[in-house]
Amino acid sequence: MKKTYIIAEVGPNHQGSVKIALKFIKKLSKIGVNAVKFQIGIANEHYSKDSFKPNYQKINNKSKSIILDAKKRLLKLSDHIKLYRECKKNKVDYICSAFDLKSLEFLYKNTKFPFFKIPSGEILSIDTLRFISEKKLPIILSTGMASIDDIKRAIKFLNRKRRKNIYLLHCISDYPTKNKNLNLNFIKELKKIFKYPVGLSDHSTDFLAPIAAVTLGASIIEKHVTFNKNSKGPDHKTSLTINEFREMVNLIRSTEEALGKPKKILSKGEKQNALAVRKSCVSSEDINKGDKIFRKSISFKRPGTGISPFLLFKFLNKKAKKFIPKDTILKLDDFK
Repeated sequence: MKKTYIIAEVGPNHQGSVKIALKFIKKLSKIGVNAVKFQIGIANEHYSKDSFKPNYQKINNKSKSIILDAKKRLLKLSDHIKLYRECKKNKVDYICSAFDLKSLEFLYKNTKFPFFKIPSGEILSIDTLRFISEKKLPIILSTGMASIDDIKRAIKFLNRKRRKNIYLLHCISDYPTKNKNLNLNFIKELKKIFKYPVGLSDHSTDFLAPIAAVTLGASIIEKHVTFNKNSKGPDHKTSLTINEFREMVNLIRSTEEALGKPKKILSKGEKQNALAVRKSCVSSEDINKGDKIFRKSISFKRPGTGISPFLLFKFLNKKAKKFIPKDTILKLDDFK
């Protein structure tokens, strides 16, 4: 089984500080994540004057200006070059979701990343989809808020020139996501419908969902991370702390180990135990030299070091070469 690709989603949890963003990379690179993910955008490019906040962003935020709020939490475009270099230095992948075409073009020109990451909110943005469709990089596509038809439409558009290497992320864009709404079994259905690898972008408050998703075959796990769940901002409440994220990574790796391979494998311990707890063909009475052996002369007892009860026919009607006392494991070469 391939290891799950684990993405630590910093998002806007750096509070608009490149210094904090760099600190995230240093910390996360030491706990076994595969990638650290950020968000890039130009507020005036992806918000119109009629934009409004989703409900989860209104909590504990009295500001009425969504553009002003976005500017506060978005890094400068040039900061992302620093983040990319820091990720490379710390040997983790740099991934970034772009919320407008200008930001995406900047990102593509100035950094090298392993995947285009299309966030759930951009699944219908044909300008960025068109740009991505013209490139050869693999794609991670989040599917929060999307219907099956929305996903089909986006995939068809992305594949308009050639079939792309796409990873779908099952996602519930509800912050935080309650366990009863996670609908993790849909991971299997997404695989069945689209014939692409599927992962999970999770917005629940703990790591039950990521672990369960791995058992369902998720190949990617994306989860938000923070230094302080009580910090001001829209995503901190649905994020794990660094220590919690480390625990999640360890549990995912342990789960992978426990899942093993899709075939029956007998462990060394099992093989040893089988010798002790299985049964063999055993003499149920004293057998004298020259006696013919019948079914009544054979019983089945531990250990399993002799001939299997399924092979008892190999003894029937044969004559003993020597005296065999009762309760002795029968051997084929003792008969002729």
